[in-house]
Amino acid sequence: MNYEKVLKYLKKVELKGIRLGLDNTKKIISHFPFDLMGTRFIQVAGTNGKGSTAHFLVSILQAAGKKVGLFTSPHLHDVRERITINKVWISKTDFSTCATKVKKISEDLLKKGIITDIPTFFEYIFLDSLYYFLSEKVTFVILEVGLGGRLDATSAITPDISVITGISFDHTGILGKRIKDIALEKAGIIKKGVPVVCGCSVHSTANSAIKKKAGELNAPFYNVFDSKNRLEVQDRQNGYCCRYFTESDSYRFDVYLNGRHQTRNAATAVKVVQLLNAMGFDIPKESIYNGIKTNRIPARIEILETSPPVILDGSHNLESTRALKDFLEQKKKNRLTLIFGVLEDKHYRPMVRVLLPYIKNVILTEPISKRALPAERLIPLFKKHVKKHIRISIKKNPGDALETAKQWQKEILITGSFYLAGEMRKIIMQGG
Repeated sequence: MNYEKVLKYLKKVELKGIRLGLDNTKKIISHFPFDLMGTRFIQVAGTNGKGSTAHFLVSILQAAGKKVGLFTSPHLHDVRERITINKVWISKTDFSTCATKVKKISEDLLKKGIITDIPTFFEYIFLDSLYYFLSEKVTFVILEVGLGGRLDATSAITPDISVITGISFDHTGILGKRIKDIALEKAGIIKKGVPVVCGCSVHSTANSAIKKKAGELNAPFYNVFDSKNRLEVQDRQNGYCCRYFTESDSYRFDVYLNGRHQTRNAATAVKVVQLLNAMGFDIPKESIYNGIKTNRIPARIEILETSPPVILDGSHNLESTRALKDFLEQKKKNRLTLIFGVLEDKHYRPMVRVLLPYIKNVILTEPISKRALPAERLIPLFKKHVKKHIRISIKKNPGDALETAKQWQKEILITGSFYLAGEMRKIIMQGG
């Protein structure tokens, strides 16, 4: 299949929705014409921070001269963003080749009754990425978990290190309504004897649940932050100067991603690298410093120097919105024009309340998704909490929302959904 045909096929597959489970994925991988033994895998789960931590790891390992594959989701503009080697997207040709190979293997196994169904959209992209990384003989593969952990397709692989960043409320309809339940779903990535790095606060319910699960599986457990592992952060005008102290060493690094929470994600990556060095990999401190310093990720409190300026952030749950709020507070941002759109299954009410103190104007819009919350349903919430002098407008089309916001001549904040951030970023980059 050529690239266009592959995309058309994947679109049909996507319409079938998600199906959690590992059996089919494991069987398909076992029929790949590659040996996984020569590749090192790091699996990263968590409610927030897993994507940024994965990117920090890629940057550090790449700075050390390693060939590093990254599988991540969702994408902002192009599905090929999800599959990179040393931060370069997979080519259309390679994407098509790998997708065609995976499709043929899957259909053959289905005919033989070895698997019960073709892969879901997420499983297809994951399998395509794995086929590509193995064919390109990468040294490391960083796998960002898509949803939860226990039944996520990425858990079909046994990693060399399991990483769990932070736990908060998201996807509660699937993962559970209590932090302990969500933590246990994330802890489902833990494999027998495989080291676990945990970025949750040391006395939290999530940390206790994850540590207990690791103990049950004889998996060595490492906190990123506790009495023996601490992070010191000094704010700078354009970033953060950090010192991270562990039991056996200390590390200095500068973070240039916006938001203090990114320093915790960077420290989590450093803890993982410390474990890799204990396993025999030679990753120097210079690579840690350079990798973190040069790491950039779009739509994570990204400042776009347009007129007026735009703060673009993919926050879509309360915890990530609080991190955005902390940045606005730190940088004394206020009287912003908020463009807000959200998916209907998100806990958006507390997100709105957190942001409103910094807002002068509100434009409600809708992410391009079948799960988008109709913008008019947000009106009662905003009217209940905003002051009378705040203007509220509805522009369902994101492009129209941006044009209206520009006319109001206030710095623009776009948030509420990763899908909205992706669409808005594309419009802005195309000169909209």
